[in-house]
Amino acid sequence: MFNRAEIANLRRFADVRYASAGTVVAAAGTRVAAVQIVVDGELELMARTESGRATMAVVRSGGVIADIPLLLGAPMPFDAVASRDTQCIELSKQRWNELLTTNASLALRWMTSIARRLDDDRRRLVVVTSRPLIAQVAYLLLDLQEGDVGERRVARLSHTTIAHLLGARRQSVTRVVRELRDRGLIQTGYGVVELLDLDGLAAVMGRDPLP
Repeated sequence: MFNRAEIANLRRFADVRYASAGTVVAAAGTRVAAVQIVVDGELELMARTESGRATMAVVRSGGVIADIPLLLGAPMPFDAVASRDTQCIELSKQRWNELLTTNASLALRWMTSIARRLDDDRRRLVVVTSRPLIAQVAYLLLDLQEGDVGERRVARLSHTTIAHLLGARRQSVTRVVRELRDRGLIQTGYGVVELLDLDGLAAVMGRDPLP
């Protein structure tokens, strides 16, 4: 992820885009002509399935979409949908290539960003394939928590989104969330989970899935 200072620097070379909640920012199967960095808000990367869309990843401030398919010359693999009102900056393919070829530190930083995303996906895959569902949910809540220092920590995720991200049944997720709430580890509201006991959730999750 890029921090605020890095985003401000890249903004000098980029176009600003605004998307209201529910807007498809990039459609699956379309040709990729630019990379986008989320400034504020949130995008959900959603796969098209026979039963509708399923959320595969959540991209928030500092997160990037479309750079990997652009590097591979591949179409956009997912629909990128604004789940909140969202502001992005957009770098055309030409401008992005110019920046990466003339700025070694930026190229290295971008490579690190891609590596971090791939590592996050790998860690989630290990958790999903090796841990019970309650540990998976605890991991996801801790991984996607929000809130500044001194503020309450929340994960703005519905039960459906949690189920999609973990490849689980929504009913099973609801049961696990209820158990975590009964233990006093979380509090729930509409589309949001407040994390009351981070240490307790970490204990439920277990040790870090990878070294």
